[in-house]
Amino acid sequence: MNSIIAFIIVLGVLIVIHELGHFITAKLAGIAVPRFSIGLGPRVWGFTIGETEYVISALPLGGYVKMAGMGEDEALEVLEGGKSDLEVPRERRFESKSVATRSVVISAGVVMNFVFAIFAYAGIAYYQSWVPLIGSVVEGSPAEEAGLRAGDLVTAVDGEKVDMWMEFRNHVNQRPGEEVTLGVLRDDQELELLSRIGRAVMVDSASGDSLVYGQIGVYQDTINAGRALGLGGSLVAGTGRTFELTWLILRFVGRLITGAESARDIGGPILIGQLSGQAARAGVFYFISFMAFLSVNLAVLNLLPIPILDGGHLVFLAVEAVRGRALSLQTRARLSQVGFLFILAIMVWAITSDVLRAVGN
Repeated sequence: MNSIIAFIIVLGVLIVIHELGHFITAKLAGIAVPRFSIGLGPRVWGFTIGETEYVISALPLGGYVKMAGMGEDEALEVLEGGKSDLEVPRERRFESKSVATRSVVISAGVVMNFVFAIFAYAGIAYYQSWVPLIGSVVEGSPAEEAGLRAGDLVTAVDGEKVDMWMEFRNHVNQRPGEEVTLGVLRDDQELELLSRIGRAVMVDSASGDSLVYGQIGVYQDTINAGRALGLGGSLVAGTGRTFELTWLILRFVGRLITGAESARDIGGPILIGQLSGQAARAGVFYFISFMAFLSVNLAVLNLLPIPILDGGHLVFLAVEAVRGRALSLQTRARLSQVGFLFILAIMVWAITSDVLRAVGN
């Protein structure tokens, strides 16, 4: 798949998922939504259903749901390139709802991104959790030399337990040319077989790079093998993977702030586009996994306490809850404009880093 097309698909899907969280909860809370935008800047194309204008905007680097009465109208006019003429009664304005209700609406986009990642990783875990049951052995292969047979169940590699074919495959792929001890269950008897891992070369059709990986010459039995993880276990695995990534991203952000990581390591749309294309060419599971990874990144980014992001709005609501009244409309509008400029600066930096990285390679 072309990198540009893959990038558009990935970013578009994740933005829609995020903004749908805001949109659905706003509607359920009775808040009027004048605009649902995919992208930022002036309107390129769109249509109106009821009170809401659904648009695609010029800059494909984000999106937003404009809710009546959020108080950042000046900043949103910069984003939209125009004003909304919708007259909204007070009871349907964002500002008229309780702090708790507004917090739920603001948090819903981030929650949707986390939920998407959990279910994406859970689905991958479920469909890739076949037990490592050997279906057939290639004649003359390292597996045949080691004594592996069809019907053998691999239980360990060098003493490390394996429950899924994916784990067994990864052990083999990562150790070309090495010798390993395979734990095998055959007819209720536990065996240990010594096998040499063969070497194979794969060439990336897009970049031309060569990748050496290990293989021993066995095929998976997908007819008789069950799955190591059921639906419940897959959800646990998906949730665990999502929390693990969240922690890694937060740690990276913290290291950026302290200077332990270089800001040049930030990836922008060019890098994301390249990785999207590579993931799409690698297969559906890799593509879904990459989307889940970006979804977690998008969720964490939106939680940062920067005005115009969800985290910034949550800070405004926290200040209102503590002091008993909201910040003034002018203060929120100015802070949101500063936040927009800050995010724009990060985007420019990320794109610059992408270009320098590409030139350096």
